[in-house]
Amino acid sequence: MTASPNPTRPEGTDWRLAVRAGLNGLVFVGPAAIAGQLLADGDGRVRGGAALVIVTVQLLGFCFAGWVVRRFEPLSPVATCAAAGVVCWAILQGAGIVTSLLRGQDLTPLTWVATGLLAALTAAAGGLLARVERVPRRPIRSPEESP
Repeated sequence: MTASPNPTRPEGTDWRLAVRAGLNGLVFVGPAAIAGQLLADGDGRVRGGAALVIVTVQLLGFCFAGWVVRRFEPLSPVATCAAAGVVCWAILQGAGIVTSLLRGQDLTPLTWVATGLLAALTAAAGGLLARVERVPRRPIRSPEESP
């Protein structure tokens, strides 16, 4: 007896899937964070066009994490997509805290909260983008084939 595929939407947040997808998001977020650390001045700030590029790549990484959730499990809830962004953010933030402490820089917890919310929102958007499917079209018939 074979198990039939379950067409129903899974209930609740799938944390294992969120961790898996969050790690996939690090493909973009990690290099951007490293570039940010290398380009930062003595105060830990990146200015100008470099800052814009780094933030854009990081947001795309969070979006990718949410997208990966839906590619692994198409009926997964948006909460799992958002959790994937939070997982990706938490890993990034943990490394950022350690780096800031090693540099002797001040920690800014309010920024952490704002970035975490942005990561969750962007990952949820990525999950919603992954749900965009093409609508099947009827085949076009030539005039000779018409009844």
